[in-house]
Amino acid sequence: MYGIDLNQKIEYKCSSLCFFNENERHVNRLFPDDVLLLVFDGVLRFCEDGTEYEVPAGHYHIQKQNTVQMGTKKSDSPKYLYVHFLGTWNDSNSSLAPYGEFDYEKMKDTIEEMDYLSHNMAPYILQAGKFFEILSGLYKTKEADLTAQNIADYIEKNHNEEITLEMLSGKFFFSKNHIINLFKKNFGVTPVAYINNAKLKKAEYFLKVTYEPIEKISGLCGFQNYSHFYKLFVRKNGISPKEWRNRCYRQIPK
Repeated sequence: MYGIDLNQKIEYKCSSLCFFNENERHVNRLFPDDVLLLVFDGVLRFCEDGTEYEVPAGHYHIQKQNTVQMGTKKSDSPKYLYVHFLGTWNDSNSSLAPYGEFDYEKMKDTIEEMDYLSHNMAPYILQAGKFFEILSGLYKTKEADLTAQNIADYIEKNHNEEITLEMLSGKFFFSKNHIINLFKKNFGVTPVAYINNAKLKKAEYFLKVTYEPIEKISGLCGFQNYSHFYKLFVRKNGISPKEWRNRCYRQIPK
């Protein structure tokens, strides 16, 4: 499972409870830290590197370091604990998934203690210890959904093909709605968003390391329509594929 590797060094920084006002939006920022969000009331909405996320009560999300986060949509008065830290992202059995559910009633006291320690200048070791207690609780209670992971693995290996929700439904013998719910629960996005993101990542790689025409790269990555690829690429990166490639070339040492 790709996520925060709990076998690697994790540096705790700070934490606090946060309560949004009605119609408040997530702050726009390019943030250098990882951020654990534990939402226990309302719904938190934000965009991370072009992908929209919705985190309802009883769910957690880990925002990845050095990503662009934007409040493109209003949130529904969420209440949550945020923890700033730095970890290592890996695909391993010891990794904590970046999205998932948690039992607020079981973790309520720990969350409140985390906030209390932070705002009362408790020694770092006590604050960090409480944070590791939270991570341990999330890891122990997280049940890996093998069906969702198997589908995700299939998408990653076959991103260059045209993958549709209907095709996934027939291949894995689940209804389209069930697959959508699985992906929202385990990855925080729909299967279509996951598929497009996998294809765009591969397109970014080809743009950076090859001189192939952009339209050809679009097809190699499984996009049947160049206009659709172009629109998704600009939405994710804020610039055109050509501009993105030119920036990569300028960054290559002479």
